[in-house]
Amino acid sequence: MKTVIYTRILIWTPVIAIAYVIGSQIGFQLAFLNSQVSPVWPPEGIGLTSLLLIGRSAVPGIFIGATFANFLNNPHIPTALIIGIGNTLSSYVNYRILLKLTGKKDPLYSSKGLLYFLFFCTIPGALVSALLGVSSLWYFDFLSNELYLNVLFTWFSGEMLGFLIVAPLLYVWFHPKEKFNYEIRKQIELFIWILLVYISGSIAFGNELPLLFLPIPFVIVSSIRFRQHGATLSTVVLSFLAVTMTIEGKGLFARHEDGNLSINDSLIFLDAFLFCISGIAYFLVTATRERERAQLDALNSLKVLNELKERANEELELKVVERTAVIEEQREEIEKQLDMAKRIQESLFPQKEIKPDGLEIVFKNIPMMKVGGDLFDIEWKPEKKELGVFICDVSGHGIPAAFLSALVKMSLDKWKEDPLHLTESLEYIRNQITPNLREHFITASMLHINTDTGQLRFARAGHFPLFIIRKTGSLVILKPMGRIITPIFATLSEEESFQLQIGDLIVLLTDGLTEARGPDSIQMFGEDHLLSFIRDNREKNLTEIRDLLFDQVILHSGGLPMIQDDLTLGLIRYTAA
Repeated sequence: MKTVIYTRILIWTPVIAIAYVIGSQIGFQLAFLNSQVSPVWPPEGIGLTSLLLIGRSAVPGIFIGATFANFLNNPHIPTALIIGIGNTLSSYVNYRILLKLTGKKDPLYSSKGLLYFLFFCTIPGALVSALLGVSSLWYFDFLSNELYLNVLFTWFSGEMLGFLIVAPLLYVWFHPKEKFNYEIRKQIELFIWILLVYISGSIAFGNELPLLFLPIPFVIVSSIRFRQHGATLSTVVLSFLAVTMTIEGKGLFARHEDGNLSINDSLIFLDAFLFCISGIAYFLVTATRERERAQLDALNSLKVLNELKERANEELELKVVERTAVIEEQREEIEKQLDMAKRIQESLFPQKEIKPDGLEIVFKNIPMMKVGGDLFDIEWKPEKKELGVFICDVSGHGIPAAFLSALVKMSLDKWKEDPLHLTESLEYIRNQITPNLREHFITASMLHINTDTGQLRFARAGHFPLFIIRKTGSLVILKPMGRIITPIFATLSEEESFQLQIGDLIVLLTDGLTEARGPDSIQMFGEDHLLSFIRDNREKNLTEIRDLLFDQVILHSGGLPMIQDDLTLGLIRYTAA
């Protein structure tokens, strides 16, 4: 283990030292008041990032780099050593506080961790470095008594901005797990947003007009679109512009007294602005990452629940296998009774093919279980050239729903006598079956077509609208008002009329088709998908359209045994023969 640590130190020490010296040269370019005092000190960001990425093995490289960088700028060995110690301690102190408070090395991992980073993992280290550095300059007569506090504040501010702005940028862009793996199109988009940040920042800080808000939207968009990469890059670009232009005496942050630039006042306002901007950008990133982790945790929990469910099903199957022969006989008897119930329910559907003049009709029903709650019926009166169509969906599945659908079938006598009275027939059905509904409810639709004139009338009670696909492929939707059938409220159904044209295709369905989804998916088959499929195949034979659509729905559900609701579809084409 020690050999590994020593090897890591030997490898990384020169790399960190060189990086520190390069960063210091950038910082010295911004220096004023004293050649070794910069309003932004990028090496502190390099030092903290080195500790976050490789741990305490980075300490020698930080110390050597800090000492050598300050010696190059001011060849006085004692001050260079003291400043190097202060720079090293500042990074290490903040590093240890961050680990202690958050337990994470990523300052943008969470909103709580970001708060700790902003307030408790920048100030202590910056204060240590500023006190040691400025005091050494004062002690060795490189700094007068009058300038001590000004330089101390400037030094402290530079350290703070180095930690706040530079460290997150380097950590995000150099961490192996934070790979910038966007495609070329996204990289170009990021470049454009950063360019807009630069342009708007140049305008905002280039004069004293109150335009500081101008770059903020671009920083926000960069943070949301590109997470930590966009936030850190846009923040660094904007901070660079603000600092350089303030030093040049430009912009709202450059405060003047008696014609001279007031360093302290300028830095106070500048630091406050940069703290707010970086805080906004970083908080957007941490909030987004927390939400993504919460979604991932929810998906993982859902997977665990599914696994537990599957395991429970397996154990249940084992217990069922171990049941006695009596239970097996009872099961077989129940199967026989279900088969009988299935045959009885099938008798409720039209038993012969109806071929009205001027219309083509196909219907199909597949119950989720052997019996179900969907029902359709057709009434053709050739002497009046009138066709009546009824479709309904009883809530629930299995035998209770099938029983209620049988009661609905028995209540269609009034409608069969005169299919023209739609709303009255719907309310009549409700009155007939109300005593048996209890916690169930029913949605239903009634359709009347005069095959001689092509006049269509439609009413519904909480059921799907009527979809009419024209021969041209356009879609017409009839959505008259009407409540679901319950014991509590009247249906209050209304009728809507439509004039059919040759080739118009009428679609009637229950929600089992549109809400079909696979066992491991939340993606429904969908109403739009269903109508698009029918429209694209509208020129085909109705039976072929129906069978192809059922194949698609069953495939989407993962197979016939996996359907989760009764499936019913009716297709009617107006031919005006």
